[in-house]
Amino acid sequence: MVIIMAGLNTQFKTKYTKQECEECLQWYERHIDELPQSIDPIRALRIPDLQRTVRRLINVLKKRMPEERIFNGEFSILLIIREKLREQGLVKD
Repeated sequence: MVIIMAGLNTQFKTKYTKQECEECLQWYERHIDELPQSIDPIRALRIPDLQRTVRRLINVLKKRMPEERIFNGEFSILLIIREKLREQGLVKD
């Protein structure tokens, strides 16, 4: 899955900074109530309960950030979702 994400996410990197993660998490905190019920961020991935999924991904990242264990898969999915939401105008930035 991560390999597919890497090919589709131009922001994918092998390591993310704490600042990059915090900025993304803050963006989601500001927009969590605006998220649509579901989204298809890429052809092979459908997320039927977007708010719940985003909250779970955020919880994983928050637990690992103090240990500087940023998991690229989870964070990459959040970046892909955010990019798709912006692209489709589903969330006002």
